[in-house]
Amino acid sequence: MDFTLELIGDASGRVAVIWLALIVLAAVALGVLALPAGVRRPRQITAWLAASAAQKRADLERRAMLAHETIRYAEEIAVAAQGAAATAGRRRERCQQAQAEVERAWQAWQDSEARLERVRRAAAYATPETTPSAEEVAERAQGLRRAAQAAYRRGDLSDIQLLDASTYRNGWDPAMHPLAQELALAKASVSHRFAVYQEALAEEEAAWQTADVATAAVRTLRHEVTAARVRADAAWQALPEPARALLRRSSQVQEIRPRRDLPSWAQPTAGRPHIAGVR
Repeated sequence: MDFTLELIGDASGRVAVIWLALIVLAAVALGVLALPAGVRRPRQITAWLAASAAQKRADLERRAMLAHETIRYAEEIAVAAQGAAATAGRRRERCQQAQAEVERAWQAWQDSEARLERVRRAAAYATPETTPSAEEVAERAQGLRRAAQAAYRRGDLSDIQLLDASTYRNGWDPAMHPLAQELALAKASVSHRFAVYQEALAEEEAAWQTADVATAAVRTLRHEVTAARVRADAAWQALPEPARALLRRSSQVQEIRPRRDLPSWAQPTAGRPHIAGVR
């Protein structure tokens, strides 16, 4: 009985060895059949395996490079968006400065109008003018130049108006009564201050237009940044691990920064900011 069991055990072991050998031979045969036509010798097989490995590596490098270009574009467009946001911020600051300049110009114009009204009332009570002597004309001419220079330093006269008053051109008469000179200076001041106010309004409008263009550019870039980040994330996720390892080793990929929220003024529904005390 024991002898019979031994024979059965030995037979089972031999059968297992035979089956294992058959499986190995079948695998080898399948491997040989899977080889390209004409590749049968060991050297040919070695060369084919090396070429296949090189092709796979080239494919990994190509996929890694495409992913790298996608990620790099996302990073570059993010930098461009940050620069555009900084530029738009400066433009908005310039708008606020322009608004303040409009307010100052408007107030200066109103002050000059009030001063002109006071001079007109004073001139209405002036004594009748007599023919001035040569000394009086010289004194009045000096007084006109001093008054014009003082008004120019206050910003009440333009360069051309100061030149006309100092050279007695375009209606500036050095022999005028001091009150008449003051009235002429007040009228010239109102004219100049109004022109300055108009220029400030034009500059404010131009500043707002420039700021609106910059803000629109920021919004467009922000949308592109979001889309580029989605494409970059998808490209990274689609890479096999060997290709990711290639990028890590070559230091070609950097962490993609999270998207920053838009500032309030860059939101699509945002309007012009209100500045207290400025119309």
